[in-house]
Formats: sequence, C-alpha cells, structure tokens
Amino acid sequence: MSAIQMKFPLTHEELLAIGQGELLRFPASFAEYWGLLQEARYKADYSNGEIVAMSYETNVHSKIVMQLAVIFDRIFDSQLYAIHDSNRPVYIADFQAVHNPDCSVVLEPAQLFEYQPGMNAETTPLVLVEVLSKTTRDYDYSEKLPHYKQIPSLRQIIYIESAKMFVSVYERTDEGPHWVNTDYSRPEDSFLVGGQAVKMEEIYRKVTF
Repeated sequence: MSAIQMKFPLTHEELLAIGQGELLRFPASFAEYWGLLQEARYKADYSNGEIVAMSYETNVHSKIVMQLAVIFDRIFDSQLYAIHDSNRPVYIADFQAVHNPDCSVVLEPAQLFEYQPGMNAETTPLVLVEVLSKTTRDYDYSEKLPHYKQIPSLRQIIYIESAKMFVSVYERTDEGPHWVNTDYSRPEDSFLVGGQAVKMEEIYRKVTF
C-alpha cells in the first residue's frame, strides 16, 4: 500500500463514508496532491495547502456543462482555441493553487505548468466557467474567484447557478486588474462571450427546476 493510499481516500465511496454531501478537505503538500491525482478516482483541487475533493456532479450540472460545450464550440470555432471540460486543471502560480473549472477556453498554443512529464495544467485561459451547487458555492466564490482574478490572460469568469436561472459574469476591464460584475436572471437576458451573444434560455435549454 502506497503512502498516498494510507493517507487519503481514493474513491467516491470512501469520501461518502467521511462526509456525505460535504466539500472535503485534507491538509497536504503540493507533491502529495499530484501523487493523489495518479491514484484517486475523483477530481480534486489544491488550494491553501489543502486537497479539495470534488463530489459527483448532478444531472442538472451535467446538462448545463454539456450545453456550454455546444455554445462555446460555436463561438470559438477555430483551431486557435481549445475548449476544455473539468478534466483539464488550471494552475495559478501566485497561490500555488490548482483548480478544475467546469469549462474553459484557452488560446493556442497553450502555456502549461508541468509538474512532471505527463502531468500538467493550463496557465493562460481566456474564459473560465463554474457551475455552482449548494456544496461548492462558498468555495467557488471565496477561494476560486480571487485566485482566478490573478490570472493575467483571463478575460471572463462565468458563474452559473444550477438550482435556479442565474448567471454572474465577471469581465476584466482594460484598466489593469479591475473587474466588472453583471448578473443575469431572465430567460431573455444575454451577455457576450468572444464577441457573440449567449442567451440565458440557451444555457438552461434542457434544464427543469
């Protein structure tokens, strides 16, 4: 049995046995985090010196993410861009943090942080999206958002509620590190991504609350 197996849970079943419906955190070194990724059967972030274990995604969460992939594929229909799901981590050097956004857009060629051969993370995303849930909402706003805002390449951060129709968009201004936040809650509302309009009703097209 490896040191990682002895120290951290490796399966969703083991996570549920510790705390059902909770965001579980385990103090760990940066090296232990990358070691866990090689053995665990769940996704995990690394933030503030802790491994943050991700739970199963809900049906609504999955529908929204899949719909976003369709929307972004239409907007960024060029080999200049790569569109990623939550299996592609983002590294924020200022905080030595690794997060797994639900969706991201990266301008190619990507600039990667490489922990070791075959294990790397994006460092220059243009757009990041998080689909919020009751379990992750506080973490997404209190830790991920401040981290994301420090990524120099990032132009837009989009937070999407899964329990109701509500989207909060953060856009970097042309005046240095300043961000503007706008909220949307009506089906007819829309906002720009990559210069093209994205409608609320399109994001939530297959979702029933």
